[in-house]
Amino acid sequence: MHGAKRSPFARRPTRFIAPLLVAASALASGPLLAGPGPAAVKGKISGLDRLFPAVYADAAKPDSHRYTWREPSPTVKQEFRKLTAVGSRDVCIAAFAGAAASAHDSQRAFVTGGRIDPATIVLSPGSKLSFKNADPFPHSLYEVGNAAWAANPTAPGSSRDWSSMAPGQHVIRDRLFPSVAMYIVIDANAVEATYPDREGNFSMSLPAGDYTLKAFFEGKAVGKPVDGVHMGERDVDLKDPLSVGG
Repeated sequence: MHGAKRSPFARRPTRFIAPLLVAASALASGPLLAGPGPAAVKGKISGLDRLFPAVYADAAKPDSHRYTWREPSPTVKQEFRKLTAVGSRDVCIAAFAGAAASAHDSQRAFVTGGRIDPATIVLSPGSKLSFKNADPFPHSLYEVGNAAWAANPTAPGSSRDWSSMAPGQHVIRDRLFPSVAMYIVIDANAVEATYPDREGNFSMSLPAGDYTLKAFFEGKAVGKPVDGVHMGERDVDLKDPLSVGG
């Protein structure tokens, strides 16, 4: 009520609010209690223009019976007319340690537009991969040479899980769409993996330790690996680009 006298007890809660605010602020600032998170290695790839996906080469064969309505435009520079790999989809950069790594959290790949995104991935044994059908029609994915993961219809909007303990390269194809292909590399020492952006830049958080960085394209290591990457409390910026084509 306007003009009414305040009770002498009205200010008492403020004595408790301040300490509570300080405690809440301390809890919200996680690093003060948990310490800094893992540092990141940052770099850039080079040589992407020298990578040509096999599905493009297959489609260009005279007996492929695949057709396109692409018409080169004279206003577009020749360098931009050349079909090359897409870094953010086709090139995977993986960090390897000297000891076996634990299984990764479940990863997701999207089947859409006649491709799988990402097209190459590097995982440790036992890691799970979920294929999400983002097309409005079914796909029939299968692993080449593995009868246990044979072709099976995957309806629009649904997913199908995959995992393996066997090291090496695993190839996923589609019975209905020959352009669909994915290459999975299983390596016991694969700690983490990432993909470059459109400008070729990449960043990957890693626990403290020593690592070797490798780039993979269509399930195979490409370019020259970067050895002796030491991770501590600070981020590491690679001085030279990581070559992926050559």
